[in-house]
Amino acid sequence: MFHKVRSPFAGKPATRQIADHNGAPGFQVQPRVLTPIRAMAVNWLTGIAVVAGVGYGLAGVASSPSPDSGMLTAAVAVPLVGGFVLYEALRSLFRKRVQLMFTLDRFSVKTLFGWKHYDRLLPHRFALLQHDWTQAEQEQQEFQAALAQRRGKLIRKQRWFGKSFHVSFDYLGQRNDVLTVYGPKEAMAIVTRLNACDSVLDALARRGQGTPLTPADEWGDQPGAIPK
Repeated sequence: MFHKVRSPFAGKPATRQIADHNGAPGFQVQPRVLTPIRAMAVNWLTGIAVVAGVGYGLAGVASSPSPDSGMLTAAVAVPLVGGFVLYEALRSLFRKRVQLMFTLDRFSVKTLFGWKHYDRLLPHRFALLQHDWTQAEQEQQEFQAALAQRRGKLIRKQRWFGKSFHVSFDYLGQRNDVLTVYGPKEAMAIVTRLNACDSVLDALARRGQGTPLTPADEWGDQPGAIPK
Protein backbone atom coordinates (compact mmCIF):
# COMPACT_ATOMS: atom_id res chain seq x y z
CA MET A 1 0.00 0.00 0.00
CA PHE A 2 1.39 3.37 -1.04
CA HIS A 3 1.02 6.46 1.10
CA LYS A 4 1.07 9.95 -0.33
CA VAL A 5 4.08 11.89 0.93
CA ARG A 6 3.28 15.36 2.19
CA SER A 7 5.01 18.08 0.20
CA PRO A 8 7.50 20.21 2.17
CA PHE A 9 5.70 23.21 0.67
CA ALA A 10 2.20 22.21 1.82
CA GLY A 11 0.35 24.35 4.33
CA LYS A 12 0.84 28.03 4.99
CA PRO A 13 2.06 30.29 3.55
CA ALA A 14 0.56 29.22 0.22
CA THR A 15 3.40 28.11 -2.07
CA ARG A 16 3.45 26.67 -5.56
CA GLN A 17 6.18 25.74 -7.99
CA ILE A 18 6.17 27.68 -11.26
CA ALA A 19 8.25 28.09 -14.40
CA ASP A 20 9.43 31.36 -15.92
CA HIS A 21 9.20 32.30 -19.62
CA ASN A 22 12.33 30.23 -20.31
CA GLY A 23 10.95 27.18 -18.54
CA ALA A 24 13.30 27.58 -15.57
CA PRO A 25 11.84 26.54 -12.18
CA GLY A 26 10.72 28.99 -9.55
CA PHE A 27 8.33 29.47 -6.65
CA GLN A 28 5.39 31.74 -5.94
CA VAL A 29 4.69 32.40 -2.25
CA GLN A 30 1.56 34.26 -1.16
CA PRO A 31 1.34 34.76 2.61
CA ARG A 32 -1.83 36.32 4.02
CA VAL A 33 -0.79 38.28 7.07
CA LEU A 34 -2.11 40.54 9.78
CA THR A 35 -0.06 43.66 10.41
CA PRO A 36 -0.08 45.08 13.95
CA ILE A 37 -2.35 47.93 12.84
CA ARG A 38 -4.83 45.51 11.28
CA ALA A 39 -4.69 43.28 14.36
CA MET A 40 -5.51 46.30 16.54
CA ALA A 41 -8.44 47.17 14.27
CA VAL A 42 -9.82 43.62 14.58
CA ASN A 43 -9.57 43.76 18.36
CA TRP A 44 -11.18 47.21 18.54
CA LEU A 45 -14.08 46.36 16.22
CA THR A 46 -14.77 43.11 18.06
CA GLY A 47 -14.81 44.91 21.40
CA ILE A 48 -17.22 47.56 20.11
CA ALA A 49 -19.53 44.88 18.69
CA VAL A 50 -19.58 42.87 21.93
CA VAL A 51 -20.29 45.94 24.09
CA ALA A 52 -23.05 47.04 21.71
CA GLY A 53 -24.54 43.53 21.70
CA VAL A 54 -24.54 43.27 25.49
CA GLY A 55 -26.05 46.76 25.78
CA TYR A 56 -28.79 45.91 23.30
CA GLY A 57 -29.52 42.64 25.10
CA LEU A 58 -29.72 44.28 28.53
CA ALA A 59 -31.99 46.97 27.12
CA GLY A 60 -34.26 44.24 25.81
CA VAL A 61 -34.34 42.54 29.20
CA ALA A 62 -35.12 45.83 30.93
CA SER A 63 -38.01 46.54 28.58
CA SER A 64 -39.49 43.05 28.97
CA PRO A 65 -42.68 42.89 31.06
CA SER A 66 -41.47 39.75 32.86
CA PRO A 67 -37.67 39.48 32.76
CA ASP A 68 -36.02 36.42 34.30
CA SER A 69 -32.51 35.08 34.92
CA GLY A 70 -32.53 33.11 31.65
CA MET A 71 -33.11 36.25 29.62
CA LEU A 72 -30.35 38.04 31.50
CA THR A 73 -27.90 35.19 30.91
CA ALA A 74 -28.74 35.09 27.21
CA ALA A 75 -28.38 38.87 26.91
CA VAL A 76 -24.78 38.59 28.10
CA ALA A 77 -23.73 35.16 26.80
CA VAL A 78 -24.93 35.48 23.20
CA PRO A 79 -22.88 38.63 22.41
CA LEU A 80 -19.80 37.12 24.09
CA VAL A 81 -20.01 33.91 22.05
CA GLY A 82 -20.77 35.93 18.94
CA GLY A 83 -17.71 38.03 19.70
CA PHE A 84 -15.42 35.00 19.33
CA VAL A 85 -16.98 34.14 15.97
CA LEU A 86 -16.76 37.76 14.80
CA TYR A 87 -13.13 38.00 15.95
CA GLU A 88 -12.05 35.02 13.84
CA ALA A 89 -14.07 36.25 10.85
CA LEU A 90 -12.49 39.71 11.04
CA ARG A 91 -9.00 38.22 11.41
CA SER A 92 -9.51 36.40 8.11
CA LEU A 93 -11.12 39.41 6.42
CA PHE A 94 -8.41 41.87 7.47
CA ARG A 95 -5.50 39.74 6.31
CA LYS A 96 -3.30 41.27 3.63
CA ARG A 97 -2.07 39.10 0.74
CA VAL A 98 1.58 39.63 -0.22
CA GLN A 99 2.88 38.26 -3.52
CA LEU A 100 6.47 37.01 -3.59
CA MET A 101 8.25 35.34 -6.51
CA PHE A 102 11.43 33.31 -6.80
CA THR A 103 13.29 32.44 -9.99
CA LEU A 104 16.80 31.07 -10.37
CA ASP A 105 18.28 34.56 -10.58
CA ARG A 106 15.66 36.84 -8.99
CA PHE A 107 13.60 37.39 -5.88
CA SER A 108 10.63 39.69 -6.51
CA VAL A 109 8.09 41.46 -4.31
CA LYS A 110 4.86 42.97 -5.63
CA THR A 111 4.27 46.47 -4.23
CA LEU A 112 1.63 49.13 -4.84
CA PHE A 113 3.79 50.49 -7.65
CA GLY A 114 4.61 47.19 -9.35
CA TRP A 115 7.19 44.47 -8.92
CA LYS A 116 10.47 45.11 -7.12
CA HIS A 117 13.29 42.77 -8.10
CA TYR A 118 16.48 41.64 -6.34
CA ASP A 119 19.38 39.68 -7.79
CA ARG A 120 19.55 36.26 -6.09
CA LEU A 121 23.06 35.69 -7.44
CA LEU A 122 24.39 38.30 -5.01
CA PRO A 123 24.90 37.42 -1.31
CA HIS A 124 21.58 37.52 0.51
CA ARG A 125 19.48 35.96 3.28
CA PHE A 126 16.02 36.20 4.81
CA ALA A 127 15.85 37.39 8.41
CA LEU A 128 13.31 38.25 11.11
CA LEU A 129 13.66 41.63 12.78
CA GLN A 130 11.70 42.93 15.76
CA HIS A 131 9.25 45.67 14.75
CA ASP A 132 10.78 49.15 14.75
CA TRP A 133 8.11 50.52 17.11
CA THR A 134 8.59 47.85 19.80
CA GLN A 135 10.74 50.03 22.06
CA ALA A 136 8.42 53.04 21.78
CA GLU A 137 5.41 50.87 22.61
CA GLN A 138 7.17 49.38 25.62
CA GLU A 139 8.19 52.79 26.98
CA GLN A 140 4.65 54.15 26.54
CA GLN A 141 3.10 51.17 28.31
CA GLU A 142 5.60 51.38 31.18
CA PHE A 143 4.75 55.08 31.59
CA GLN A 144 1.00 54.35 31.63
CA ALA A 145 1.52 51.51 34.13
CA ALA A 146 3.48 53.83 36.44
CA LEU A 147 0.71 56.45 36.34
CA ALA A 148 -1.92 53.80 37.07
CA GLN A 149 0.12 52.45 39.98
CA ARG A 150 0.19 55.90 41.58
CA ARG A 151 -3.61 55.86 41.52
CA GLY A 152 -3.65 52.41 43.10
CA LYS A 153 -4.68 50.69 39.88
CA LEU A 154 -3.15 47.83 37.95
CA ILE A 155 -3.33 47.80 34.17
CA ARG A 156 -2.05 45.40 31.57
CA LYS A 157 -1.82 46.54 27.97
CA GLN A 158 -1.83 44.30 24.93
CA ARG A 159 1.50 44.29 23.10
CA TRP A 160 0.98 44.79 19.39
CA PHE A 161 4.33 45.91 18.02
CA GLY A 162 6.17 43.81 20.60
CA LYS A 163 4.60 40.73 18.99
CA SER A 164 5.27 41.90 15.43
CA PHE A 165 8.22 41.34 13.12
CA HIS A 166 9.64 42.60 9.85
CA VAL A 167 10.59 39.92 7.33
CA SER A 168 13.72 41.33 5.71
CA PHE A 169 15.59 40.38 2.55
CA ASP A 170 19.13 41.23 3.60
CA TYR A 171 20.83 42.14 0.33
CA LEU A 172 24.60 42.57 0.42
CA GLY A 173 24.22 43.21 4.15
CA GLN A 174 21.51 45.84 3.65
CA ARG A 175 18.03 45.54 5.10
CA ASN A 176 15.03 45.46 2.76
CA ASP A 177 11.69 44.91 4.50
CA VAL A 178 9.47 42.55 2.53
CA LEU A 179 6.45 42.43 4.84
CA THR A 180 5.39 43.05 8.43
CA VAL A 181 3.70 40.28 10.40
CA TYR A 182 1.78 40.26 13.67
CA GLY A 183 2.51 37.06 15.59
CA PRO A 184 5.91 35.38 16.11
CA LYS A 185 4.77 31.90 15.08
CA GLU A 186 3.35 33.11 11.78
CA ALA A 187 6.38 35.29 11.08
CA MET A 188 8.75 32.37 11.70
CA ALA A 189 6.73 30.11 9.39
CA ILE A 190 7.00 32.66 6.58
CA VAL A 191 10.75 33.26 6.88
CA THR A 192 11.36 29.50 7.14
CA ARG A 193 9.37 28.90 3.94
CA LEU A 194 11.23 31.67 2.09
CA ASN A 195 14.60 30.25 3.13
CA ALA A 196 13.45 26.78 2.01
CA CYS A 197 12.47 28.06 -1.45
CA ASP A 198 15.77 29.91 -1.68
CA SER A 199 17.72 26.79 -0.73
CA VAL A 200 15.93 24.56 -3.23
CA LEU A 201 16.58 26.99 -6.08
CA ASP A 202 20.24 27.17 -5.09
CA ALA A 203 20.38 23.39 -5.47
CA LEU A 204 18.54 23.47 -8.79
CA ALA A 205 20.99 26.07 -10.06
CA ARG A 206 23.77 23.60 -9.09
CA ARG A 207 25.83 26.11 -7.22
CA GLY A 208 27.02 23.47 -4.79
CA GLN A 209 24.69 24.55 -2.00
CA GLY A 210 21.10 24.35 -0.96
CA THR A 211 18.61 21.53 -0.56
CA PRO A 212 17.67 19.37 -3.60
CA LEU A 213 13.94 18.95 -4.20
CA THR A 214 14.39 15.53 -5.86
CA PRO A 215 17.30 13.03 -5.98
CA ALA A 216 17.93 14.01 -9.62
CA ASP A 217 18.70 17.55 -8.51
CA GLU A 218 21.82 16.31 -6.71
CA TRP A 219 23.48 15.29 -9.99
CA GLY A 220 24.74 17.50 -12.74
CA ASP A 221 24.69 16.59 -16.43
CA GLN A 222 26.82 13.50 -17.06
CA PRO A 223 28.96 12.83 -20.18
CA GLY A 224 26.81 11.25 -22.86
CA ALA A 225 23.57 12.16 -21.09
CA ILE A 226 20.55 12.95 -23.23
CA PRO A 227 19.73 16.68 -22.97
CA LYS A 228 16.42 17.46 -21.28
